[in-house]
Amino acid sequence: EPRCELLSPRVEATRSASKLRHLVATSKGRSVRRAGSIVAWILRRSTRTNYRPGVTVVTVNWNSLAFLRVTLDAIRAMSPRDTEIVVVDNGSSDGSIDFLRSRRDVRVMALPSNLGHGVALDLGVARVRTEYLAVLDVDAFPISDRWLPESIEALARGAQVAGSRLHRNFIHPCFLVTRTPIVHKFGLTFRPVGSLASLPKRAPLFLDVGEALSQRLIVKFGGSRALHPFEITSLRGPGNTGAVFGDLVYHNQYATQGEYQTSALDIFLEAADKYHPGLCGEGRLA
Repeated sequence: EPRCELLSPRVEATRSASKLRHLVATSKGRSVRRAGSIVAWILRRSTRTNYRPGVTVVTVNWNSLAFLRVTLDAIRAMSPRDTEIVVVDNGSSDGSIDFLRSRRDVRVMALPSNLGHGVALDLGVARVRTEYLAVLDVDAFPISDRWLPESIEALARGAQVAGSRLHRNFIHPCFLVTRTPIVHKFGLTFRPVGSLASLPKRAPLFLDVGEALSQRLIVKFGGSRALHPFEITSLRGPGNTGAVFGDLVYHNQYATQGEYQTSALDIFLEAADKYHPGLCGEGRLA
């Protein structure tokens, strides 16, 4: 059985690993952007030809243990047995690391501090060596065992990336599936461009987490046909809370910011009980 391996943030190349370990170990808020640029450089140099068959699911966690437990159990219940899981933990202090160490079916990349969602995804994706890569937010989970087959079928029909469309013309990484060699070969990144804080300012540019990845694939592979969006098929509300994409994956949205609202967790657990009754026994979500 796979072992729960606590990984330092590194990649295979020795020079890259040395630079990244030093940068992450000394990273503070102001150096997150620099950390992201180094990660992108690593990804550009990490092209491989020996990808093995299968899928690796990557998710990022930050003080979201109650969500993480459900998401991991749902992934296991709704995915092929050989599906690999990588959790990148952004310096949690809520017991997440102890829980992850108890999971023999999960690989863990434990970061010493919160480097941001996009940078953490880039670090996790750099380690993937399966043919396919799936990304889920920690407050998202599959509700059908067709979630991976239907996504991979969309790729076989010519799409370069498949998954959820929340807004604008890109695949949101709350649920995203693509071919790992594409991400590595072209040095694609999940980092956002700009910030929401810049929106009220003059001529802002903001690309959400994962949005730049989709836009690069659109340019490289001939337009929007590079994307296969699964649209919202049901919605709990308010807003986009409790969206289900293609009857395949549930997403709570904006629930896990490290200090999540009790109501958001209640909504999430309500959905877990609806779509996976009995999956997580009483007391396991405390």
